[in-house]
Amino acid sequence: MSLDYTFDSLQSMQRQELEELAARMIQRLVPEDAMKELFTFEQEEVETEERLQAAQFDALLRMTAIALSELQLAFSESDNPQQNIERMTRLILWHFYAISFHLENAITLKVHCDKVEELLKQAPKDAFAWVKSLTDLLHHYAKLNEQQS
Repeated sequence: MSLDYTFDSLQSMQRQELEELAARMIQRLVPEDAMKELFTFEQEEVETEERLQAAQFDALLRMTAIALSELQLAFSESDNPQQNIERMTRLILWHFYAISFHLENAITLKVHCDKVEELLKQAPKDAFAWVKSLTDLLHHYAKLNEQQS
């Protein structure tokens, strides 16, 4: 049986293995020219550390949205396409949570995984819808973290 990247699976895997798997999947799903465009910043975006960080966060969010939106096509002809799409969505969203935004400092993995399962019930289909969902997710996590503090 293949890994499903649910809470139990993520919790039992080594972080380095998860990082490598997620990075390979994102690299496969996001074309190199799109990566270059996402991570090439205008002069005004790098004038201050705060603006650079905002530009990098925006690029990471968009990169994740593109990767998530490409899963449908990438796995549509595989054996068990829906299962594979859900598995890879969980993996990429783990990357978003742990690597891109370091949300482990604010939200537990269990809370994140529960939220991912909710998202999977009506997962967005295109990159624009994913950008909105990911932005909403970040706002939700910020609100939860604020309530816990």
